[in-house]
Amino acid sequence: MKSIRIKDLSFAYQLENPIFTNASLELPFNEITFLKGANGSGKTTLCRILSGLEKRYIGSININNLNFKPFSFTERAKSIIYLKQEPLSNVVAATPEDDLTLWQHGFDKHPNESSSELRKRVMERLRIKDLKDKPFWELSGGQVKRIGLAALLINYDKYWILDEPISGLDNTLIRIFIEILEERKTLGKGCLIISHKEDKILNLIDKSYLIQNEHIEQIARKF
Repeated sequence: MKSIRIKDLSFAYQLENPIFTNASLELPFNEITFLKGANGSGKTTLCRILSGLEKRYIGSININNLNFKPFSFTERAKSIIYLKQEPLSNVVAATPEDDLTLWQHGFDKHPNESSSELRKRVMERLRIKDLKDKPFWELSGGQVKRIGLAALLINYDKYWILDEPISGLDNTLIRIFIEILEERKTLGKGCLIISHKEDKILNLIDKSYLIQNEHIEQIARKF
């Protein structure tokens, strides 16, 4: 089974203030992993390292025993999709339709009718079909968040790294997101989730970890 293996990870933006010191973690692609920690503990930093946005780390990160460090952001994106916490930071085009087209065609060089149908189904499921041609600056934060979730569905078979994915969503959209996670779990597709709303997805989590004191420690499940 595919997994991301992090071993002896050390990282600091400033040498006198390390974020990680010899931290280790394994992320199986078929499990839902939950990560929590205090603000500033390094949760988002870990996401940035895994996605390739930060490469100044010490230690090893392997996917299927291949060293991840030399991989470009584009190469990593063939296996991983990272949904950032700030909704607009996930936007790559002017409108939702153009944005999802770029997400899709980055890995499908030959647009066709079926790819258009996929976007249509995704937008209908997340209730953003009527927004598809509106410029992003006219949308609310919650609406932009939905576009990010739609990009995940466009990249359904990849490993998802999700930083506060349900923040800013109403209860209806949270239920839809949970349904998506449930579907993926039955298909053996996992993700890494950072959220302050652990209770919403507690029954779906396979393993939980806590970032604390520059290390990542597994939390025992309570039954």
